[in-house]
Amino acid sequence: MPERDRPSFTLQLSQNKYLAPADDRMDVVLTVRVGDAGVPAAGPPPTAELLLVDCSSSMDWPPTKIEAARHACRAAIGSLRDGVLFGVVECTGRARLVYPSEPPLAVAGERTRHEAKAAASALIAGGGTAMSTWLDLAGDLFGKTPAAIRHAVLLTDGKNESDRTGALEAALERSRGRFACDARGIGDDWEPRDLQRIASVLRGSADAVLEDAELAGDFRRLVERAMGRTVPDLRLRLTTMPYTRLRFVKQVFPTEVDLTAQGQPEGRVFELPTGAWGDELREYHLCLDVETAELTRYEDRLLGTVALFAGAGEAVGEPRAVVGYLTDDLALSSVPDDDVARVSGQAELGRAVRAGWDAFERDDRVAAAREWGTAVRLATELGNAEILKRLGRLVDVRDDGTVAIKDGVRPRDGFSLVLGSTISTYTGSAEPAAAVAVAPEAVGAPRQCIHCGHKARPSAKRCGRCGEPFEAGAAS
Repeated sequence: MPERDRPSFTLQLSQNKYLAPADDRMDVVLTVRVGDAGVPAAGPPPTAELLLVDCSSSMDWPPTKIEAARHACRAAIGSLRDGVLFGVVECTGRARLVYPSEPPLAVAGERTRHEAKAAASALIAGGGTAMSTWLDLAGDLFGKTPAAIRHAVLLTDGKNESDRTGALEAALERSRGRFACDARGIGDDWEPRDLQRIASVLRGSADAVLEDAELAGDFRRLVERAMGRTVPDLRLRLTTMPYTRLRFVKQVFPTEVDLTAQGQPEGRVFELPTGAWGDELREYHLCLDVETAELTRYEDRLLGTVALFAGAGEAVGEPRAVVGYLTDDLALSSVPDDDVARVSGQAELGRAVRAGWDAFERDDRVAAAREWGTAVRLATELGNAEILKRLGRLVDVRDDGTVAIKDGVRPRDGFSLVLGSTISTYTGSAEPAAAVAVAPEAVGAPRQCIHCGHKARPSAKRCGRCGEPFEAGAAS
């Protein structure tokens, strides 16, 4: 792209480079920031938008659900800028394009927006729920467009009961990389795991609609955010050394998604598509297996590199090096990096939230309260206000820090919490990290994790490797 159109790309890497001889992995947090990604001089990239609306028979009761869906569609259609390609799909036991009546997708303008709103107002509820057909039709429609930015909003109120076994997973694999999809569930009788899987594979978000009247605003925000993306695709390229290999890569901000299976390995090079970007920041947790026996003590060794690519193999931003330094000094190797500890804590928070919901579904309220009490504590330590707000709909926090589950918990409030368990916080800085310093509390005997054997500083509250908490009062 011409220089005047180029947004800024920044990569920042955070790690504790010091390794003990017994260590076998290196954890790093990579922050990628795209800025100044406004509308380029040549105009916005071609964009296509699909609204996938569940019209199964359950959407008719209470009637507010189908009416909320119609209203949300009209709001989203009204927010489309001129020139965006778009369509509305009626989703039941099969998928049917209701506007336009046949491919290709319509071009947004005053007339087509008016016609599409009329088509959305005519949606009626009746039929089953087969999400694989919805995604397959979306993939076919997007495949017939020249759009570089392809985005869908999917709304459902029911379980995927009309699909054959394995059909949704197969459709997701066919859709992977072809378009992005944000998924929303309305009402109290749908499966949050289905929506989480869709959002994870298709690089979107998943959430519960708490009040039907909120749906229109949510649809509008999702469509406007998609239209604000002006960088069609960025790819992370991770290169390992003969003595290292990639264990996993996860997006950890703004939401947690395991991306390891979505990469394209070729020898020691692992390339990962990250989808379309606007002005935004994302964080990734990279973990490398390290053969420390191959490292020389007391010197920096290159463990791998991370680079960012846009367009047709165009390198952008400054590549970053993952460095290891083998030492016998536990005061250096046992101090976890702050950002790595934060993402480990966030993963622990998500586990506690989901374990609490699993216990609640088994009607084990004692176990649910225990897990959600842990989640309240972790969310407070991490400053995760969004998770605390969602927990607050299900539990009351006592003065001693324990929690009591509220009466009359709605399933949608639980779904909201489960889907929100992947929402993380960002407390980093745009400035490069300073050189590693040994904290005063790092002196003395380190603590050793009983779960994985990793050593940490004497004052550590949780293991910097596996994220498990140290028991209060346990000997170092």
